[in-house]
Amino acid sequence: MRKIKEEKVLLYNFIDEQFLQKVQDFFAAMHINTVVVKQNCHCQKVGYLLGLTGFSEVSIPDEKDFDFNHKVMIFHNIKSKRLDEVLAKLHNADIIISYKAVVTPLNRFWSLKRLCLTMYKEHGAFVDHKKKQEKNAQ
Repeated sequence: MRKIKEEKVLLYNFIDEQFLQKVQDFFAAMHINTVVVKQNCHCQKVGYLLGLTGFSEVSIPDEKDFDFNHKVMIFHNIKSKRLDEVLAKLHNADIIISYKAVVTPLNRFWSLKRLCLTMYKEHGAFVDHKKKQEKNAQ
């Protein structure tokens, strides 16, 4: 018999407590566990933050705080059709988060900071591409 993998979503930079509660209630209704990450944990590996085996806490270096002002959702063990359903229901519930990612065999070894910066670059490229398309359509 196959073991069902626990679905999780990692939440980072959710400062507004009421909005965080709304998001947590949403995922609880979807039977998806939430992991709320403290802002000073950006140096930790994504795998560690999700509680995956083989990961341990890294010491936090003496560096400036990570200045990333966007809410982040990172989905783990949520497969394609289910993820499509979750994303549609998030949209219908007016929970709009621009920075979303899915845990992969590669990015689980990245620090949260690296993943956030990668999403930031990709988001910027996506927005630029969309603007060019809109301009060409006119």
